[in-house]
Amino acid sequence: MISPAKIHLLLLFLWVSQSFADSPADWQTDYEKSNFLETPRYAETIGYCQRLDAASPWLKYTSFGKSPQGRDLPLVIVDKNGNFTPEAVKKSGNVIALIQSGIHSGEIDGKDASLMLMRELVITKKRSHLLDGVTVLFIPIFNVDGHEMMSKFNRINQNGPAEMGFRATAQFLNLNRDFLKADAPEMQAWLRLFNDWLPDFLVDNHVTDGADHQYVLTYGSDTHENVAEPLRRWMSDAMEPFLNQKMAADGFHVMPYFSMKKRPDIRNGIIVNEYFGPRYSTGYGGVQNRVFYLVETHALKDYKTRVTGNYHLLIHMLELLNREKETLKRVNRESDDLTATQLAGAYLPLNFEQDFSDTTWLDFLGIDYDVGHSDISNGPWVKYKNQPVTIKMAAFAKSVAKDSVKIPYAYLIPPQWKYQIETLKAHGVEVRYLNTKQSLTVDSYQLNNPRWRSQPFEGHLMLNVDVQPLTEARIFPAGSAVILMNQRTNRLVTALLEPNAPDSFIRWGLWNTIFERKEYGEDYVLEEKARQMLKENPGLRDEFEQALAADSSLAANRWARLYFFFTRTPYWEKHIGSYPVGKLMKPVALKMSEQWDQKK
Repeated sequence: MISPAKIHLLLLFLWVSQSFADSPADWQTDYEKSNFLETPRYAETIGYCQRLDAASPWLKYTSFGKSPQGRDLPLVIVDKNGNFTPEAVKKSGNVIALIQSGIHSGEIDGKDASLMLMRELVITKKRSHLLDGVTVLFIPIFNVDGHEMMSKFNRINQNGPAEMGFRATAQFLNLNRDFLKADAPEMQAWLRLFNDWLPDFLVDNHVTDGADHQYVLTYGSDTHENVAEPLRRWMSDAMEPFLNQKMAADGFHVMPYFSMKKRPDIRNGIIVNEYFGPRYSTGYGGVQNRVFYLVETHALKDYKTRVTGNYHLLIHMLELLNREKETLKRVNRESDDLTATQLAGAYLPLNFEQDFSDTTWLDFLGIDYDVGHSDISNGPWVKYKNQPVTIKMAAFAKSVAKDSVKIPYAYLIPPQWKYQIETLKAHGVEVRYLNTKQSLTVDSYQLNNPRWRSQPFEGHLMLNVDVQPLTEARIFPAGSAVILMNQRTNRLVTALLEPNAPDSFIRWGLWNTIFERKEYGEDYVLEEKARQMLKENPGLRDEFEQALAADSSLAANRWARLYFFFTRTPYWEKHIGSYPVGKLMKPVALKMSEQWDQKK
């Protein structure tokens, strides 16, 4: 007896075969020519896009930058009126959609779906109505160098294509951890593209691993409280119901992106609406007041099924954007305006944690399995039976703010911290500069007890610190950067400059030198100085003895005992742990200019 799931797949394959068979033979993609088993290499992909450019006045192939290995970063602009610049498109009133694929270039389904969709938009014109109110920017491959590290052994969990690219770039950076810190040349180029176009809606196509189940794809977008309320409301009221209904009508099972509460047994429950932060595409959309929609096709489905699901979703996204064109532009505008005008003086969440006391039950379309014991791992072993099953599943969808901060009138950064200032500007933040040296009373932080991870993550040793707020007078030199918090990028500024934010400059270890001591005290000098201090301040002895009793490592280390006193002398370097950024909580008269000429 054929199972309902197999009947569904058979009907789907018949639909796909008939649909794509209608395409002219000379416009079939390499993916289609391979009987839906292979994805084309970089040169073939670019060649197809260039052929589309030559054949249609509605499409322009260009590049938005170079990879570390010298490859062009491809960009395809599709517009029914031949508007191929940000200025022309914005003047036309179109919504701008950015659809990117291959940020993890082994997860390449979106590229092949996008190539077919481009053809249906501008060659066969079967989908040309989708361009009535939308201009589409396609990035068919973001991680182009990783794409060319093709191998059939790159993704052990993934069912096709025959060969696929590598997850990271040639510099071994994961671009979907790089949106905020922007280490990679590819990401720096992407930020220039983003700022030039400021898309109204963005899509990031991926393939997910994890448990086996019946869903062709899962999806996600940032809907946490740090996201502007108009945007959150539009996603829940308009976007999600429309896309889910359309995909269901096409016969595709979809659900929000999830992870298992306790691996490997999915019956322990699933976590949905998990907070990932602005290092990821979804979180970056949140701090930029835009929907950045995550698509995760299911790695265990065959390649044809995955690409077809992705293709359908992209079609329905463009349908949504045409339908919601004016509403989405208004929602984005309201979100930008709210961020620029109402955040200063308000509290903004910085991070979230899952609330496991709040449970929702749902009918999860899973695959039946047994859990046994493994003599290899000496742990649980999940064995799938290839039979669909509906599981009454506990889902944990609520998260609560872990940290929050009061947004200031302005942040100030001394001019020597050029890397941080230029990174903010790369994200579209407007920066002004002090014309003269000014003494200002600011809020800031003392950062104590720095603890670096022992292993690198994305080339950085992530840092945890104890954050102590303080208020003090500081002198800011001429050329100090002033970031007024009256901008659409206020949420992004906060994510980088507040030490407790999960992707701040501090967390990524990009301000490590403030924790380094540069001068030293000799033991024979400190022996004398300690006795002098104890003589002048008898209460210091009680403090010293209490510290010895509380910390055995201090008591056992002669240098640590001597430095107990050194840190309490005027000779101790004041910069250690002192956060360089100052915050003006109220408006202050500042002598500023839009540029700073260091020669003056």
